[in-house]
Amino acid sequence: MSTISDTGFPNLADWAKRTKPGGGVADIVNVLTAKNPILDDIPFVETNEVDGHRITEALSLPSASWRKYNEGVAATKATTAQFVETVGMMEDESKVDIDLAKRNGDAVAYRASEDKLKKVGFGKQFATAAFYESANDNPERIHGLTPRMPGTSGYTASAYTLAGSNAGVNCHSVWLISWEPGKVYGLYPKGSQAGLMVEDKGEERVLDSNSRAFWAYITRMQWKVGIAVEDYRYMVRFQWDPDDAAFADDDRGMYLAMQEMLGTIFELLPSTRFYMNRTSKKKLDAQLASNDANFLTYISPQGSSGMQIPAFMGVPIRIEDALVAETAIS
Repeated sequence: MSTISDTGFPNLADWAKRTKPGGGVADIVNVLTAKNPILDDIPFVETNEVDGHRITEALSLPSASWRKYNEGVAATKATTAQFVETVGMMEDESKVDIDLAKRNGDAVAYRASEDKLKKVGFGKQFATAAFYESANDNPERIHGLTPRMPGTSGYTASAYTLAGSNAGVNCHSVWLISWEPGKVYGLYPKGSQAGLMVEDKGEERVLDSNSRAFWAYITRMQWKVGIAVEDYRYMVRFQWDPDDAAFADDDRGMYLAMQEMLGTIFELLPSTRFYMNRTSKKKLDAQLASNDANFLTYISPQGSSGMQIPAFMGVPIRIEDALVAETAIS
């Protein structure tokens, strides 16, 4: 039975093992990734600056000259440009009434159950931001993938942005991404911890909604994180519209589009993944069944005997609920 192989690049779980072998941080990572499979896949890299990650991009390559004996050649050089990827900071606090926490006799367990929901929220918020957030609109946040691929023409990444006959506001995107440092990857700030920081602040006097005081256990949570796209050729976006005839249940538009994506991305790596929401996956399943097409196999996560993961022509498919209905691109 085939498995999703280890890509060799550290994800959040790998950083957790290095940070705290005792398991406390690893437990946090497990909660973060439980409903956000993208976090299992992203390799994380420490930024080269305190507040961001400076990347030098080659715009053109030097060109050698053909020459004859006793003839000189002109010196040439590459042209480059620099840009900085942003790192955003998410923060929240958990406040649990001390007497309520002690009511069931296990205050630690009660606090953990309350904090867990906030941790899940962090993971969900990051997954949404990774696809949709724009630092152009909100400079304090990260710059996600969708704003980098806004149309099929007129933009640097347009050759890797595909679409069917789209119209309206009920479109859906399928993504194909090859994760790797130097290509597409996650960021955490220089000199800091990768992943969610959880700090027990102990007991504090706090105010309720009516400005009346009570004592509570306080937990502070903070996550500094970003997304870097150093080489846009390693990701492909395809947007489709359920009203497009090519995406009727008995047609072939979805799996033909996914085959086109595989032929468009610059390179397939062990870390390459498809990302789609449940609407897209249901459409893929319906079209495969209607056409008796057999492009899916099922693989197991490495080191796991749990639920198998579908793969299209060998590339794992991740169901990502952060992907939602979108306005059509052109």
